[in-house]
Amino acid sequence: MTGNTIKERLAELVEESSDGAIPADLARSGGASLSALGLTSLSRMRLVDAVEGEYDVEIDLDAAGWELLDDLDALAAHLAAR
Repeated sequence: MTGNTIKERLAELVEESSDGAIPADLARSGGASLSALGLTSLSRMRLVDAVEGEYDVEIDLDAAGWELLDDLDALAAHLAAR
């Protein structure tokens, strides 16, 4: 699976996790952190659950894990490298 394919799916998961508050098109456009786009703590936890379930990974919620979850490009690259 390529980084772009993963990014597309992650953008959809952001939209689902945020109950549509952050549309997939906005999430995938890049340039802004997910926090800057309005991703709430609750939405972030939903995103963690969705990513862990879909990609069979465990995201460590230390500082590095939180930073990773704020940058869709970095998260996609991380998952593609696995």
